[in-house]
Amino acid sequence: MRIGLDVFGAERFYAGDHRGVLDLAAEADRRGVDLITTSDHLGFSREAHETRVRENGFPFGLEHPWLEPMSLLSAAAAVTERVELGVYVLVAPLRPALLLAKQIATLDVLSRGRVRMGMGVGWQQAEYRAAGVPFERRFGRLEETVAACRELWGAPPASFTGTGFEFSDFHSLPRPVQPRVPVIFGMAPSKSNFDRIARVGDGWTVAPADLPRLDESIALLRNCFDEHDRDPDSAEVQIMLPTIDNPSGGVDFDAMTASAKAAQESGVDTVLVRPSALPIGADDVDAFLTWLTGLNVG
Repeated sequence: MRIGLDVFGAERFYAGDHRGVLDLAAEADRRGVDLITTSDHLGFSREAHETRVRENGFPFGLEHPWLEPMSLLSAAAAVTERVELGVYVLVAPLRPALLLAKQIATLDVLSRGRVRMGMGVGWQQAEYRAAGVPFERRFGRLEETVAACRELWGAPPASFTGTGFEFSDFHSLPRPVQPRVPVIFGMAPSKSNFDRIARVGDGWTVAPADLPRLDESIALLRNCFDEHDRDPDSAEVQIMLPTIDNPSGGVDFDAMTASAKAAQESGVDTVLVRPSALPIGADDVDAFLTWLTGLNVG
């Protein structure tokens, strides 16, 4: 099982200094963590944010700083040696495919082949409007974006016709170090969404709301891979481990360990944990990392 550390919001352990997040990434790399991720939003309208907080319990304030993830991961690549790097999840349709392909290829080159990218479509129409991207057809645009990236990551020249863009006999270098950059989609479990993953992706990131249906969803995902002539066992399943509190208001790490083991038994390949979401302080980070690396149960 792959163990991941999501560093989003971890600057709170360093008095708001984002450079401390890089120190955390370097220490996680030394400790043997398999994957480092962060999160993505380009911004929020006040109305959309208030609605998300009210209706979905969105835990981040309007003034919370969201570092641009590809920039942060490039900095993390410079201070780490072996840990994989990704986003949970990148709102990919907000980026032009040509630019996104270049950003990911550059990160893969700088990290010597350590990119494992999570992608999704987000939820905020105002964010799309601000970026000048239609909110409609965002799922199709995501699939199209990844397909265009894969064409650009292959041997040149590249050719692709998409919605509102096209290129032919096109050369965009560098190419990624990896023969195939893993792309993990974060989206609701359905036949149509899992068909998208089987066509251009490599796995599924499970939203917390979809965890109760995990077993049947994993079975559906693997069936879709089989229908598209891909190895069902190659479909990666990733979760963000839910926080479990103990009666005194701290973290019940034993219960979270049991939850991780149960997820592994259900077919989960990667377990992410976001320490900034836990009721711990700066003095607890060392013990947290010791617990996190101990999750790798096989």
